[in-house]
Amino acid sequence: FNRYKIQLKALEDDLLHKLANAPADILSDIPLIEGLESTKATAGEIARAVVKGKETEVGINEAREVYRPVATEASCLYFMLLKLNRIEYAYQYSLASFTTFFKNGMERAVLS
Repeated sequence: FNRYKIQLKALEDDLLHKLANAPADILSDIPLIEGLESTKATAGEIARAVVKGKETEVGINEAREVYRPVATEASCLYFMLLKLNRIEYAYQYSLASFTTFFKNGMERAVLS
């Protein structure tokens, strides 16, 4: 979105510069009129791209929320295994062990 905002700001600045330096009869300045039309078309394209970007963002956010409960459970499991050695020194697990526990849990989980 920032790229579009920057591009819109540049178009706006260019348009204001052209209008400030325009002759008294604006309609006789053909490059100014063409620049206005070009700016209008570009602004429309940018507006459509921003709308599409917002729609995509909503889809991504919805997909992310689907995985949030799994991520929460995995985080709890990881930190629980990480701190088990405080209870008993023999309970020390590596990341590889955690991955094995997690994969086994995913295989046994009920699909919802």
